[in-house]
Amino acid sequence: MEAETGSSLETGKKANRGTRIALVVFVGGTLVLGTILFLVSQGLLSLQAKQEYCLKPECIEAELLEKSISRRRDTEAIQKAKILYSSCMNEKAIEKADAKPLLHILRHSPFRWPVLESNIGPEGVWSERKFSLLQTLATFRGQYSNSVFIRLYVSPDDKASNEHILKLDQATLSLAVREDYLDNSTEAKSIMIPHENRTSEAMYNKMNISELSAMIPQFDWLGYIKKVIDTRLYPHLKDISPSENVVVRVPQYFKDLFRILGSERKKTIANYLVWRMVYSRLPNLSRRFQYRWLEFSRVIQGTTTLLPQWDKCVNFIESALPYVVGKMFVDMHFQEDKKEMMEELIEGVRWAFIDMLEKENEWMDAGTKRKAKEKARAVLAKVGYPEFIMNDTHVNEDLKAIKFSESDYFGNVLQTRKYLAQSDFFWLRKAVPKTEWFTNPTTVNAFYSASTNQIRFPAGELQKPFFWGTEYPRSLSYGAIGVIVGHEFTHGFDNNGRKYDKNGNLDPWWSTESEEKFKEKTKCMINQYSNYYWKKAGLNVKGKRTLGENIADNGGLREAFRAYRKWINDGRQGVEEPLLPGVTFTNNQLFFLSYAHVRCNSYRPEAAREQVQIGAHSPPQFR
Repeated sequence: MEAETGSSLETGKKANRGTRIALVVFVGGTLVLGTILFLVSQGLLSLQAKQEYCLKPECIEAELLEKSISRRRDTEAIQKAKILYSSCMNEKAIEKADAKPLLHILRHSPFRWPVLESNIGPEGVWSERKFSLLQTLATFRGQYSNSVFIRLYVSPDDKASNEHILKLDQATLSLAVREDYLDNSTEAKSIMIPHENRTSEAMYNKMNISELSAMIPQFDWLGYIKKVIDTRLYPHLKDISPSENVVVRVPQYFKDLFRILGSERKKTIANYLVWRMVYSRLPNLSRRFQYRWLEFSRVIQGTTTLLPQWDKCVNFIESALPYVVGKMFVDMHFQEDKKEMMEELIEGVRWAFIDMLEKENEWMDAGTKRKAKEKARAVLAKVGYPEFIMNDTHVNEDLKAIKFSESDYFGNVLQTRKYLAQSDFFWLRKAVPKTEWFTNPTTVNAFYSASTNQIRFPAGELQKPFFWGTEYPRSLSYGAIGVIVGHEFTHGFDNNGRKYDKNGNLDPWWSTESEEKFKEKTKCMINQYSNYYWKKAGLNVKGKRTLGENIADNGGLREAFRAYRKWINDGRQGVEEPLLPGVTFTNNQLFFLSYAHVRCNSYRPEAAREQVQIGAHSPPQFR
């Protein structure tokens, strides 16, 4: 009996000791995990690292920006880009600053925010008597590059494309999708001109500021424009007067806008305006604000996680200093011989377009067809990067007024916003450089410009899976970047691009008969795409909204395949390319597989819905 009791006591002690050990391990593990989570939440530790073998442009740019500054090797502009990146990656300083940089702005007119009342001190109290709609809008646009209610910018005059002109347009609302405004009485939603009705001819309303003021007298247009433009940077624009010409793209929108604003409380307007500024700056604040943004984005777009900080910072530097980062990327990773193959693809597509026009187009009259061929021959291709980014003196001079600090990310952001806000006014009163281009070299996209009749293919686009190079079968490149070349080329002749002549002017060059036949044929395409149902979005494609891109997709695919077959016939005397080892597909099949590869994409339901509602392209599976 005593032996059994002793054994039981010993067993109990072992059990108690095991429990204590387990409890210590549990508590210790919880403390370690809690500490890690706290450090992550404070930005002092990151669990998100770049992929070890990531070859995306973002990863390449991050690698370049993370290198230590070399006063001897790096230009002034590159040093500034690295400092800006370092300040963005300084999460400890960002977390410590928290909301302070934003609150500093909100304590000063015109950014006092009624919703805060006196919670940030007496200096931040909003006053209806002191509130000025004009001053607030002008400061947003001129200092922060925020367009609210009104979008003011400089671009080529559509009917005189050698000249720059001021343009006034509607600005976007807080929510991109009009249907997201559930209250049908929301007038701001109902006065917006929808994408389908924003045709080039309808939006070309040229007048002087005096005429605009007579049409919409509720707003001081001249005063607004003069307050937006910083004449310390552009002293030659001090003489802007009521005789200055502008293009008012949406006259009815502005009439309705100021009718609504005239009947609304100033306090409500001020709350909305400052909210737009605050919302635009959330990405530049501490993580607690970014997580609030994530909650909102989860509902609108289905976003589930924040971008890793390095990825977010690369995107920011790329948009803030595009030519600096572009030069770094080009110097390290762009091979000049890509231009030779691109010339082959471009000229092949040009030939295919003209060949199809001559041999297959039976509905266009001879006069219009002749002008179409003239425009096709005049299309100017730009590949890789703009030459001016290689001029270090030019780029350094452009950024000379900017001085970044590694410890003041928010202040750095505000400097870049001011720089961006004023940059397009540089061009006012200057001729349009028709042979130049200003696309960021790291951009993974391609473009057509109607005002210059250019097709543009930046260095970022000339990588796999778009551009495969000479060491792979040509079928892969023709099916990918070749189709993209055809897509951009065809934009010059779609439902909008066709309205511009070979010199980039909005000038009718189609006969009435050919124009009517074109419109009749587009009805078929509108109906075809409108009948496509995208299950992921729970919606049908908007055939009218996506018409221009659908024309470009169909034309680009046909032109690229025709160009590929000509390359086989001429470049290889009709002999097919060798097949890929271990693959049974023919090269014709590889062409279409390569095209499918670049169009393949994945969407969450919320993002899919938004794509249908506001996107210019059809969903990937229908392209």
